[in-house]
Amino acid sequence: AIRRPRAVICYICGREYGTKSISIHEPQCLKNWHQGNDMLPKHLKRPEPKKPEVSPIQ
Repeated sequence: AIRRPRAVICYICGREYGTKSISIHEPQCLKNWHQGNDMLPKHLKRPEPKKPEVSPIQ
């Protein structure tokens, strides 16, 4: 069986990223989200997505 590197889903865009690159991707993705949201008409603008809280596994 081939093992894939662990992946994390971006809470903003829903794409899959490696555990090391997600910390680089999220700020850039949020910036792009704001740019796109700012161009929408007022009645279509959405609130900023919030990062979900993850509790440690016990």
